[in-house]
Amino acid sequence: MLKRARIVASGVIGLALFGLAHGAGANGRYPKADQLVIAPDDSEFLVARSTFGILVSHDSGQNWDWICERAIGYSGVQDPTIGLMAGSAIIAGLSEGIARSTDRGCNWAFSTADLGGAPVIDLSVHRNAPNHALALVWDAQNVGYSSRLLATNDNGRSFSPYGNPLDRAVLVTTIDSAPSNAQRVYASGTRATDGVRSALLFASDDAGEHWSEYPVPFDPKLEQGIYIAAVDPEDADTLYLRTSSATVSRLLVSHDGGKQIDSVYTGSLLSFALSPDGKQLYFGGEDGLHAGLASDLKFEKRSPLRMLCLAASAQTLYACSDEYSGFTVGASLDGGLTFEPLLHLKTVRGPLACSAARCEDDWPLVRAQLGIPVAGPSDAGAGSMASDAAGASSSSAGAGMGEAGAPSAPSTAAAKRASCAAALASVSCGSAFALLPALALFSLSLRRRSRARSRLLAK
Repeated sequence: MLKRARIVASGVIGLALFGLAHGAGANGRYPKADQLVIAPDDSEFLVARSTFGILVSHDSGQNWDWICERAIGYSGVQDPTIGLMAGSAIIAGLSEGIARSTDRGCNWAFSTADLGGAPVIDLSVHRNAPNHALALVWDAQNVGYSSRLLATNDNGRSFSPYGNPLDRAVLVTTIDSAPSNAQRVYASGTRATDGVRSALLFASDDAGEHWSEYPVPFDPKLEQGIYIAAVDPEDADTLYLRTSSATVSRLLVSHDGGKQIDSVYTGSLLSFALSPDGKQLYFGGEDGLHAGLASDLKFEKRSPLRMLCLAASAQTLYACSDEYSGFTVGASLDGGLTFEPLLHLKTVRGPLACSAARCEDDWPLVRAQLGIPVAGPSDAGAGSMASDAAGASSSSAGAGMGEAGAPSAPSTAAAKRASCAAALASVSCGSAFALLPALALFSLSLRRRSRARSRLLAK
């Protein structure tokens, strides 16, 4: 666990300068991971979304390598939805489009899709047919946004219009398909009538050609949005939803495809996972991890750790937490009673070897932000690049999509940033401590602006 003083020294200062740096994933947020995905055909391949790019592991979380935002094709304050398709292909929903890597993160290109500059809000990979996925797109209107769906049947290479449009007055927030029935699709969202929002669930039995609309229990004064948490892997009529709130959220369940939706838990809800057989529920937030059987919906608190994400395989429950709680990513073999730390921010090995040329200019500041020690001046470049990148040869390093920008050699400015990053990581600059109050306030301002933007989108 990182000490609080270490967080202040290498986190707040590094964060503030990181936010000022051009092109270095500059988004002014404290580093964390908040989504984890397990490959459908390789349980050892894990991908974690973080506030500073994507982290990948080829060995069930024992080692983690970093892919910078620039290599994937985005920048700024974005939390792209990550999906893993057949052959461990990675897709990411961005404001710029749908980014796709077929070689586990080495090279990226944008999927072919008629987006017209619209952002991709959500992705859903079909569990039993992982070459198929849905994408949710928001189109800007004179007032607010309208929603439409796209689909891919070629493992993310191209996306085309899917089904018939939903009500344009509804702001759709999530989509999902039933693992046991590819024709059954769900969408959740909110509609504002006379300034009052209501929550809705949409269900289709014919791949989006026709939609049924069902009301969802919702308090517009307290709750901000409605999200599909999971669809039961064996029963297409059973699904779980959660509301979002600045204070207390709710977990909801339906056993008849949305006709009847009941609230089964109230508390902090930042994460949810369903066991592969659908029998065990896991969910959590600021007040810890809770778990219970789907058969009786009775829940118990399993851990006090803060839960930022959850993912379950047949044997392992993975969780994202924070360094103050004990780890960034951890694994449990006893249903969440205990966790083994798999990832600490300071144990990120460095840029993924096969994409290092694109990320080396950003790595010094990210390393300082994560609190990773610097061995010496000659080590201010691309960090530890020990990953075999799933067998990718070093000759492919830096190859990738032109849309994301060509890799550049380390510049004088980069060298200066690396020098400052080294100083910050060792906390040896007196001037760094002198800047702490101002930089902390700057970081706080960036976080407030990020929250304001999130609230605006939620409306």
